Amino acid sequence: MDYFKSLEIVGLIAGLCYLFLIIWENIWCWLFGIIGSLVTVFLYFHAKLYLESILNIYYVLAGVYGWYYWKEKSKKEALSVSEWENNKHVVLIAISIVLSIGTGFLMKKYTDSPHPFIDATMAIFSLSATVLEARKILSAWIYWFFINGVSIWLQVDRGLNLYSILSIFYTIMSIMGYLQWKKSYNLQSN
Repeated sequence: MDYFKSLEIVGLIAGLCYLFLIIWENIWCWLFGIIGSLVTVFLYFHAKLYLESILNIYYVLAGVYGWYYWKEKSKKEALSVSEWENNKHVVLIAISIVLSIGTGFLMKKYTDSPHPFIDATMAIFSLSATVLEARKILSAWIYWFFINGVSIWLQVDRGLNLYSILSIFYTIMSIMGYLQWKKSYNLQSN
């Protein structure tokens, strides 16, 4: 088995552990997220998905932030699932679209990325969804549903077949994550 396939398997296992643990709101999710993201940095760079590679550096940092935020918040009070008002989402989506277009133009001009605008859009919206997730905003799962769905095609296109299977699973599990966090949110609201 070649080196990159071995890394893809490690990333796949870490990603699955992360997913299940975050759905169940377990702080250990962040450790597996950090490990999976470190592996993915190298895989995506090798596949010429440069922004996805940089995005995974961000995921490593977000994992540290998520761990810290969940740990510190739980010392003071129970960190609970919350939801944003629609106007906040409109602003976040508008900013993400503008940043995606600008980043896509930069990627097209300065890299050999085969899909600069898709790569840029995936990276920017993933940044947004990760912040929502670290803050336990329920609708983060809706963002992830769409992001993971598009990732399937992008990963197949770049020959990352195991990761595309993981993204299929992530897309499906985004629904489960949403339902589980919705249950927590409803319990807190009563």
